[in-house]
Amino acid sequence: MATFQATAIARRIKRSVGEQTFCQVNGQNVVKMKIEENTSNTPAQQRQRRIFTELSDWGNIFGEAAALGFPTRQRQLSVQNAFMQANAEVVSVSEEGEITVDYTQIACSKGRLDVPKVTVTCTGEPPVLTFTHPAQKNGRCRKATDRLYAAVLEKELEEVEVFELNKRSEAEAVTAELDEAWKKENLCVYVFMLSENGDKASDTKYVEVS
Repeated sequence: MATFQATAIARRIKRSVGEQTFCQVNGQNVVKMKIEENTSNTPAQQRQRRIFTELSDWGNIFGEAAALGFPTRQRQLSVQNAFMQANAEVVSVSEEGEITVDYTQIACSKGRLDVPKVTVTCTGEPPVLTFTHPAQKNGRCRKATDRLYAAVLEKELEEVEVFELNKRSEAEAVTAELDEAWKKENLCVYVFMLSENGDKASDTKYVEVS
């Protein structure tokens, strides 16, 4: 790339002449040589684009949960971008083009609040989930008024339901009924805490369903 003096003839030049392209960059007249070979479509770049597309799709699937779970994201980040940034290592693509999703590592929230030990059991048809956790009082990175949320994924259907459960201080079991098309073997459950006014969150904890 080089700069050139805008002569009367050069001022009339538009776009490209031969192997050269004329344009303006930051107010300067610039001439660039055409690229003979496009190297922007290597197998590694193709895989990266597929990862980006897959992450974008998962961002849409977890959109409702992510809208709650990233209250402290940077101002320039959308909810979708915050989700994709937090889950950059969740999706991988093999050299053969096979997509793998590590469901146990999906994050639909990010923050410093403490998460209690949560137990989830599934019974009946349609499935009913029962959530239990020990009651907690105010402490480091927690308040009794914090509220527990669950994002439940049916991974074959690629659908997510978000449930607002009980407060940190409440030990009573809470149930959530799922759609009749959902199967227990396809369920992934993610829990996180939000402060009472929703301006603070915890990291996401994956919970095995029993």
